[in-house]
Amino acid sequence: MKLLKKDTPLTLTRDAIRLFFALNFYLFAKTLGMDFELETEYVVMASVIIFGPLFCGWTCPFGAASYFMTRIGNKLFPKLQFNIPQPYDKWLRYIRFPLLAFFLYLFVAKGVSYFGDHIVMYKSTAFSWNFIKVKHWAVLFVPLFIPQFFCKYMCFQKAGYNLINKALKITRIKRDADVCIGCKKCDRLCPMQVNPSTRDSFSGEDCLSCFNCLDTDACPSKAQALSLTVLGHKVSHVYFAVGAMSLYMISTYLILFVFKW
Repeated sequence: MKLLKKDTPLTLTRDAIRLFFALNFYLFAKTLGMDFELETEYVVMASVIIFGPLFCGWTCPFGAASYFMTRIGNKLFPKLQFNIPQPYDKWLRYIRFPLLAFFLYLFVAKGVSYFGDHIVMYKSTAFSWNFIKVKHWAVLFVPLFIPQFFCKYMCFQKAGYNLINKALKITRIKRDADVCIGCKKCDRLCPMQVNPSTRDSFSGEDCLSCFNCLDTDACPSKAQALSLTVLGHKVSHVYFAVGAMSLYMISTYLILFVFKW
């Protein structure tokens, strides 16, 4: 089963950023035991509000690690990779919302800080501690067989981000039904099975803003039915990604090293 698209300047740039953040966490933080994570929830939350789910598709270390494990599995044993069929896929994605409710309970009732050290959050209860243990298996092993398993079925943050992006609708991917030829290539390239060809537009709804569906080899050149909009205005997804990632990295540096929040 092939879910991976051809490498283009966009995907190579995106995946280089993904690799940087995945290695920073899994090599330096987890393997070498360095007590440092190149991420601050202040910037992550701000980026989700302003730029949509770009964090999920570009800088999330867990999403990035899951993506690369999917690529490894696709190379080693592509015939063993599969997507969970409907209607099971649809219902399994709802599991993230009880998880979101549980962690919100920790933040509100238990006073655990979401913006502080995440390991403190996960160690606050037996359930949350076991969740983080299972989480690493879901990120580093299961995607060898089920692409984006963690993002689809376990990431309570993604469930929350979906709600934020769907409510605010600052960034949206729109489909021009008048020029769409119904080839469904965008559906095949979407790692989260959002199925852009069936929608007029979407914001949140499990989109990672990976921009596979907007890339040069996705929609046929005569159609170009899909586009990115910000506050209702059509923008270049390439310039948007470059600008958003630059602001994300600068803001992360300032928060972590200058203001030291």
